[in-house]
Amino acid sequence: MRIEKYELTKKNIYNVYLSNGEVLELNGKVITDNELLIKKDIDNELYDKLKRDNTICILVDTSVKYIDRRLRSIKELRDYLKNKEEDTIIIEEVIDKLIDYKYLDDDRFTKAFIKDKLNFTNWGDYKIKNELKRLGVSEEIIYNNISNIDDNIFYERINKIIDKDISTNKKYSGIKLKNKIYNHLLTLGYSKEKVISIINNYNF
Repeated sequence: MRIEKYELTKKNIYNVYLSNGEVLELNGKVITDNELLIKKDIDNELYDKLKRDNTICILVDTSVKYIDRRLRSIKELRDYLKNKEEDTIIIEEVIDKLIDYKYLDDDRFTKAFIKDKLNFTNWGDYKIKNELKRLGVSEEIIYNNISNIDDNIFYERINKIIDKDISTNKKYSGIKLKNKIYNHLLTLGYSKEKVISIINNYNF
C-alpha cells in the first residue's frame, strides 16, 4: 500500500488515504513518530503498528481528560480503560505513559484525596484508609500519608460531631444517646479506639 494524500480533519487528526482505497484516521503524533512523511509505502507490519499506536494515542488523550476532572488512582484509570479497550497490554502501556508524563501518581493522588475528605466531609481515618484501599492504593502509601496527619485533627472532628449530635438529639439521653452517637461516629469511619477515648469524656 502507498500513501496517496493527507487531509487534516480536526486539530492534529488526519485522514490518510491509501492506494487500496482505505482511509486511516491518525493522530499527527503517530504520523511523525512513524516517519510517514518520509515513508510512502506501508507494509502489513507497519499498518498494524499504526493502528496500535493510534489506539494508544486516543486512549492517552481520553485518559488525560478523565484525570483533568480530578486526580485518579492507577487502579481507577485501569478500570476506566477496561471499559474502552480489551487489550490489557495496550492498557498497561497507556498507564506507563501517563505515569511517565506525571499524570498518574498514587502518592500525589492520596495526598489530594485525604485533603479533600478532611476539608469537605466528616469522614474518619478508618473510612479514608478503606476507601484508598478500594481505589487500589498500596498499604505503604496509605500508611505514610495517614501517619502524617496529626491525631488531634480527628479528635477535634469527633468532638464537633458529638457536640452537634447532642444538640440535635434532645429526645435521647444517657446510654441510649451515647450509643446512638457512638454508632454514628463508627458509620462515619472513625476508629473505635479514637471514638471511645473521646466519647467517654462526656456525661450523657
